[in-house]
Amino acid sequence: MRLKFLFSFMMSVAWGCGAHANPLRLNTDGSWNFHGSVALFAATTTKGTTTVNGNSADVDLNLRDALDHLDFTGTGRVEAWNGRLGLIAEGHYIGLSASARATSGPAAGATVNVESTQSWMSFLVGYQVTDGQFANGRPYSFDVQGGARYNRLTQEIVGSGGVLNVGGTERWWEPVIGARYSWGIADGWDGAFMVDASGFDTNGNELAWSATLGLARRFNERSSLVFGWRHYDIDFSTARAGGPFGTDLYSSGPFIGYAYTFN
Repeated sequence: MRLKFLFSFMMSVAWGCGAHANPLRLNTDGSWNFHGSVALFAATTTKGTTTVNGNSADVDLNLRDALDHLDFTGTGRVEAWNGRLGLIAEGHYIGLSASARATSGPAAGATVNVESTQSWMSFLVGYQVTDGQFANGRPYSFDVQGGARYNRLTQEIVGSGGVLNVGGTERWWEPVIGARYSWGIADGWDGAFMVDASGFDTNGNELAWSATLGLARRFNERSSLVFGWRHYDIDFSTARAGGPFGTDLYSSGPFIGYAYTFN
């Protein structure tokens, strides 16, 4: 088994998805509104390049490929709003692994294990720029967000018996900005479009960005089923003792989640 084949499992499937699809209905009496959501994003397409110890490999995965090697994934978002100002925390984790017996190269005959984990936590301040109603009485709102994101990326290949040990873990902070437009579609239905971008050539991340289109089916004033489509793109690289390390890829696919609003 060639190492490039193993590299192809290193990044895929699920990235954070936190589009709260309901127009923000904010209190004006000084009290707080809270919104929480959890979601799963299933990337039907993941393409790009991963690099470990200076060796690069193309990635071209569908959802079935990625799920075969998924260990665990989860994402969540919490928002607290008081008037037009909001505090937002969003976290995400995904772990992937693969194992096979190498048939060539320095690790020939050994069992080779590949591990890839990606996690991040964002801390944002939000501001609702405008809100109101359309002529048909449906609500809308537009808010912007900005803050910092902490990232942790592991890309590691280890052979049994110590014959191979390449890759490692990188951690970094970066700025992040975002914007969201939400609107009422019909009775019990809301929509939202959200974009964010981070990195801006900070600590090795040239740019990461995402675009999310979501729909929410409200069960009542507090609970909603949220679903839609998301695209995520990242270009990260850094120099390690063993050589260049990084990933340059994009993922696109549907997501589904649950959102809850409480005072």
